[in-house]
Amino acid sequence: MGFYIFTYFCLAVFAAAVLHRIYRQMTLPEHVRWEIYPVQHEPAARAAYGGSYMERLDWWKIKRERSAVNEILYMTPEILLMRGLWKENRKLWLFSFPFHLGLYLLLVAFALLSLSGVLFLLGLPEDGVVSGIVIAMGIAAGWIGVLAGAAGSLGMLYRRLADRELRVYATVADYFNLVFILMFFVCALLAAIAVDPFFAAASLYMLGLLTAGAAASSYTPGESLPGALTIVLGSVLIAYIPLTHLSHMFMKFFLYHKIKWDDAPNTPGSQIESAVQQNLQYRPTWSAAHIGADGKKTWQDIASSEPKEIK
Repeated sequence: MGFYIFTYFCLAVFAAAVLHRIYRQMTLPEHVRWEIYPVQHEPAARAAYGGSYMERLDWWKIKRERSAVNEILYMTPEILLMRGLWKENRKLWLFSFPFHLGLYLLLVAFALLSLSGVLFLLGLPEDGVVSGIVIAMGIAAGWIGVLAGAAGSLGMLYRRLADRELRVYATVADYFNLVFILMFFVCALLAAIAVDPFFAAASLYMLGLLTAGAAASSYTPGESLPGALTIVLGSVLIAYIPLTHLSHMFMKFFLYHKIKWDDAPNTPGSQIESAVQQNLQYRPTWSAAHIGADGKKTWQDIASSEPKEIK
């Protein structure tokens, strides 16, 4: 039961950390709005050339057209295939893509194994067509995930060490993250090769998680050393991801929607106007020659005063 409790705890940390990050993101002050184009929620014709609804005559009088489909069509290959990195740095993409693919596919694998557990609890036979398809897809996703993740994390670590430009900007946290994730993938791969090639034990563990061990009473988690290490490292990884910059995997939504594509107009009486007025009352405590902040003057005071000549 100890393994289950540990995983429950890590899942609780993950949920709390994700909610905290989302709350922090949603309550940040209004950002400087640079209107970076193309904005993908524009209709396809305008998005194709980076156009804006502001091109239209009397645009403030016309109801805005927004396309959620265009956003999804853009973000899907960006998140799943890392299209931006492919365009900008293909050498890094060769390792970064399998690294992220491995993480994504392991999530898919354990989601499918959890689904197979739900189907079992609903009374569907394990050798039935539906359960068989779900389990087969889970096994395929698991194998591809551990192989791609192990190769990708090893390659990413090599690139950090071998590439002088990357090495200059790499931090201790970057190396720790890669080594930690590599250890998890290696343990998962060893467990799959040595003791669980069809992910039967992994499926039982997910079933045990769903029922607090009641529906998998004959299964003892962590019977093998690779299996035990995989459970521990995987659980810690779940809790660790939202506490680090690795959270960009799911925080990209806010990067695009709250910053890159945030082109909502600042109209009288709007939430944006209220947020700007609130920002103007903020008293900055940092200073620079052209700012002259002292912790007492507000941004409104600074913006409305004549700047001193910088010598």
